[in-house]
Amino acid sequence: MSYLYDLMIDPGHGGKDYGASGLGVAEKDWTLKMSMYQYSRLKELGAKVGITRRSDVDLSNNERVKLVKKARYCMSNHFNAFNNEANGVETIHSIHADPTIAKRLAHVIKTTSGLKLRRVFSRELKAGSNSDYYFMHRLTGSTQTTIVEYGFIDSKIDHAFYANNDNFSRVAEAVVKYWCSVLDVPYLAPGRHNGRQKLYKVQVGAFTKKENAVKLANELKKKGYDTYITVSE
Repeated sequence: MSYLYDLMIDPGHGGKDYGASGLGVAEKDWTLKMSMYQYSRLKELGAKVGITRRSDVDLSNNERVKLVKKARYCMSNHFNAFNNEANGVETIHSIHADPTIAKRLAHVIKTTSGLKLRRVFSRELKAGSNSDYYFMHRLTGSTQTTIVEYGFIDSKIDHAFYANNDNFSRVAEAVVKYWCSVLDVPYLAPGRHNGRQKLYKVQVGAFTKKENAVKLANELKKKGYDTYITVSE
């Protein structure tokens, strides 16, 4: 079968569907943040990757499934919640699928984050039905879908870890690196190209009066940015 994409990334929930929530954060926001990072990085590395949503929009099950079926693989990103009583990483695979990807994704996230691994599992719709419980497995045809639960959004342990942007990005990047191995895409660390590091410079202001430039530079330094002033005629 010919697919438009090798991997479809699915930010779970969206729009009116907030998903789980905890400690002031909605699942739909963290799944979009995680997915957009991974999508952008994989595109940058040359992977044939798609994404089911790029903003906080409503997406019906049918719309989501239609997009997922365009890819050989799908990773559906989620965060759990359980009354502040659980924490850890879970991945879920189809009852008909080889669990290798689900196991390896769980291992990558656990190893990178230091959070505990709860389980890697599949779930049947009902005993003897030979059908998956989750529609992302049951309705997506030959696409091999893995549901990833990065942690529990209402757990103080998991939430504190992902609330740190460096931690969040580190896990997202580790997952990108793993998918490169699955998709046979050469992996390069962020900001590197052909073994040389790239630097991107951003100008945030231009002034005719030096004192205004100095004032902005000092404000940026207080926020932790490396800042310098250049003069052009």
